[in-house]
Amino acid sequence: MPRQVDSYFELLGHDIIHGAGWEPTTRVPRADKTAPLPEPEHGLAIPGLPASGGSCQGLTRGPEAGQGHGSKNPKLDTLLSALTYLHVPTLSKLPRTLSFSIRTPFVLKLNTRSLPVPAQVHHCTMSSSSSSNPSTQKPASVDTSLQGSPTGAAALFASSHSSPHPLKLYGGWFCPFVQRVWITLAEKNIPHQYIEINPYHKAPEFLALNPRGLVPTLAVPTSTDPKTGKVKEVKPLYESLVLCEYLDEAYADENMYGERLLPQDDAYERARCRLWIDHISSRVVPAFYRFIQHTPDKPYTMDEIRTEFHGHLKAFAKEMLDTSSPSSSPGPFFLGDKFSLVDIMLAPWAKRLFLIDHYKPGGVGLPPNGQRGSEVDEEIWKRWEEWYKAVTERESVKKTWSEDEQYVGAYKRYAEDTTQSEVGRATRSGRGLP
Repeated sequence: MPRQVDSYFELLGHDIIHGAGWEPTTRVPRADKTAPLPEPEHGLAIPGLPASGGSCQGLTRGPEAGQGHGSKNPKLDTLLSALTYLHVPTLSKLPRTLSFSIRTPFVLKLNTRSLPVPAQVHHCTMSSSSSSNPSTQKPASVDTSLQGSPTGAAALFASSHSSPHPLKLYGGWFCPFVQRVWITLAEKNIPHQYIEINPYHKAPEFLALNPRGLVPTLAVPTSTDPKTGKVKEVKPLYESLVLCEYLDEAYADENMYGERLLPQDDAYERARCRLWIDHISSRVVPAFYRFIQHTPDKPYTMDEIRTEFHGHLKAFAKEMLDTSSPSSSPGPFFLGDKFSLVDIMLAPWAKRLFLIDHYKPGGVGLPPNGQRGSEVDEEIWKRWEEWYKAVTERESVKKTWSEDEQYVGAYKRYAEDTTQSEVGRATRSGRGLP
C-alpha cells in the first residue's frame, strides 16, 4: 500500500520547514479517507497534486523563528526556490517575509498526496535533529558536527567521479543505503558522476528529481539526440535495492562491466537470492537500528536485542553452509566465489558493526571461538566470520568507505536515540521500518 505523506512540506524535506521555524499544527482526522479532501480554508492549495486519503496538515509560524517585523528568512526562501523549480504557479500567495508581530498566525494548509514506498526502507532521509517528544518539539536544530563530505578512500573515489556525466548518483557518504549503490557502481566499474548532497541545504535541482529529498537518488539518462549524442531527457530512480538491480540490468555487458550480480541461468537461484535480500532488509537491518538505538527506557533489554540480532545473522550464515545449491562453489561469499547483490545488501551494515562495539556496553557480542555451543553452531559462526572478512575487505567496499572516526561522529545521535532520520524515527516509534 502507498504510504500517506501528510502534506507537501514533507515532500520537500523535514529540515527545510522545521529549519525555517514552521511547526505542524494538530492533525485533523478524517473518517472517510477515500473521499477527496476539501479545499483548505486558509492559505493555498498546491495545484497539480491530486487529493487523496489522509489529513490536512497546518503549518504555523514558530515562536523561535525570525526576529522582528518583516525579518528575512533564508530557509523559507529555500522552500520557495524549490517550489519555483517545481513550477508551482501559486507562489505569489505565499509571502517571503512574515511579520513576527502579527497576532493571527499565518496558516498554510495543503492537500495530501500518496507516494509509493516499498515495504522496507532502502534509502536515507537526512533531516535536522529535534526533540522526540511531540509535546515539547521545537524547530529542528542543525547537526553541524556532521562531516560534509567523504574522507579517506571514499573521498578519492568520489573525486575520481566528480566530472559531469549523464548518469549521476546523488548521495551522502554516511548513508549505508547510498553505499549499496556506490558499491554496485564500483564493482561494475560503471562511469558516473557522484554528487554529495548537503543534508541541510538540498539544491532545488535535486528536489526536482526527488521531491522527498531521499538519497540515494539516481539521475538516469533516458533519451539522447541521435545526431549529437547529447542527453535530451533525464529521469529519477530511488530506493537502493531498485537502483542496484537497475544498474546490474542496464549495464549487463560482462565484457565491459563484469559478471552479473544475480544468477542469470537459474531462476530458482535468482529467487533464492531475493529471499535472502528480503531477510537482510526486513530482519537484519531493522535489528541493527534497534540495537544501536537502544537506551535504558526501551521496552526491550540489551540482551534481548543482542540475541535477536545474533539470530538473524546466524540464519544468514546457516544458509551459506548449504552446499546443495549449484551456485555454492567454494568461496567466502553468499554464492561461494561469486560476489553478488546479496553480499552488497548487507556489506554496509557489516562495516558499521564496530559502531555497536563503540557505543553499546558489551558490543555486538558474537560468541567467541570454542564457546558457540554445538559443532553445528561452531561451523555456522565460522562461516559468518569467513563471509564478514571477505566482504569488508572487498575492494569495492573499501573504496566507498570513509575514515572510521567519521562514522563514529555521524552515528552518535543514533546511539543516543535522538536522530531524526526516517529509519531512526521509525525504530524509535516501535512501528518498525516503513
